[in-house]
Amino acid sequence: MEEVLTLDGIVLRPQALPVRPNWEQIFWRSAPLVLEIGIGNGEFLVRLAEQNPGINCIGVEIDRDYLLKARNRVKSAGLKNVRLVPMEGSKALSRLFAPETLTALYLNFPDPWHKERHKERRLVNGAFAWLLASRLVNNGQFLMVTDYEPYAQEAVAAFTACPAYEPLWETPLRTDLSSYYQTKYARKWSELGRSFFYIGFRKVRTVEIPEWVLRTYPLASLRGDEIMPHVLLKTSQPTDWQTLWKSVPKGLLWQQGSDVVNVKDCYLGDNSIIVDLVVTEGRLMQRFFVSIHAHRKGVMVKVHDASHPDFTQGVHRAIALLALTVKSFLSNAQLHHHTCDDRAWREAVKHLSEFNSPESIYTPN
Repeated sequence: MEEVLTLDGIVLRPQALPVRPNWEQIFWRSAPLVLEIGIGNGEFLVRLAEQNPGINCIGVEIDRDYLLKARNRVKSAGLKNVRLVPMEGSKALSRLFAPETLTALYLNFPDPWHKERHKERRLVNGAFAWLLASRLVNNGQFLMVTDYEPYAQEAVAAFTACPAYEPLWETPLRTDLSSYYQTKYARKWSELGRSFFYIGFRKVRTVEIPEWVLRTYPLASLRGDEIMPHVLLKTSQPTDWQTLWKSVPKGLLWQQGSDVVNVKDCYLGDNSIIVDLVVTEGRLMQRFFVSIHAHRKGVMVKVHDASHPDFTQGVHRAIALLALTVKSFLSNAQLHHHTCDDRAWREAVKHLSEFNSPESIYTPN
């Protein structure tokens, strides 16, 4: 299994990782799971793994150059208890870890996004605190260090507001923590007189993750056995593919709050159309291809075989919207069947009925 999932025994292939992977199989042993988000060159994670050989360490990093440096550092240290994933932090936390499986999360100098208009891009916020609470075991810990006090105060407020936590220390925010390992860059900044702010919380009770948090992080609600959405339209006449290709609308198909379905482009093939689609839900954006192609009973609409999005509510909604839009251009088409989520299907039907005034053609046979 490890050979399939990893590039070199250290870096995992994101596209090969299932939802909630079996970490015991990946590490070839059972041990407490510890996660660091934004590992940089890997110095902190390697030190953590060296000093704690009894834990399994996972580091996520989206910067390719940093990831390669971290990989080389892990390799040079000969560590067997470290795996690296090139993935954004909240996506990794949502997708890769089942509820109550993480022992600790470390966050060292996350991007503070100083400008006011960029604050919403910060990793740590109220929703993140709830998400992490669902992933931590009881007595699991969150430790963060930053040199930007407003971000530190914001993180403290977010974790204090979630009833799952208690501070690790008498106060959750400290300006000195001598036991905390300082990396090369942290030592350099310290010599320049920069102040550090340490935030620490411990999970002390299990809480149910609220619906608004799941809307922010839609991957958090996946189980791993979701059905791929597809729609089969039954037609009694040949499909004019060029006319259909010209009819497929480009641009916004759906927008509700932060949820967006956007058609970037369409490509005509032999008895098929490939649609370049972007689906945004909360803090998740997925771009993938949808295939509209000939089927022995008519026209099939499904995720293209070369694409591998996670089958969230938004992806189900996108397939339903696109299929029903295509259906509106095929005067003789009837809905044969679909595997879209019922809620997503109803939303798509309602949305299109408000703009297109469809008739009973939206009811499956």
